[in-house]
Amino acid sequence: MKILFIDEEAPLVDIYYNFFKKNGWDFLTTYNIPKALEIAEIEKPDAVLLDIVIPLPENVIAEQGYDFLKQIKDNPETKDIPVIVFSNLDTPKDRQKSKDLGASAFIFKRDCSPKEVFETVNEVIKRIRNN
Repeated sequence: MKILFIDEEAPLVDIYYNFFKKNGWDFLTTYNIPKALEIAEIEKPDAVLLDIVIPLPENVIAEQGYDFLKQIKDNPETKDIPVIVFSNLDTPKDRQKSKDLGASAFIFKRDCSPKEVFETVNEVIKRIRNN
């Protein structure tokens, strides 16, 4: 199994890298949105774990995750890859926008453990493969 993890928080990336690798997964990561789109198209991960708030190169904080979600779902090569939003933005509006753009699930970052995230990713993949 292979996951693409899109987040700029290095300590968090390390935690999830170690957890997924320990469970036998290939772990790809970046927080550069154009690079993430390229990785998704080339590598075809089994799932994407996506933060919404990603800084632009100019250190401007932006909700680039929504741009990624829209573009991955608009691309025929990547539209079927499940995307799980993994964010500290957790309002009904954030959840609805994620769903409207094609997210398969939404996880509030601060309320979960790596084990819970891993289980959610597996559940999403299983649900999608069974449909």
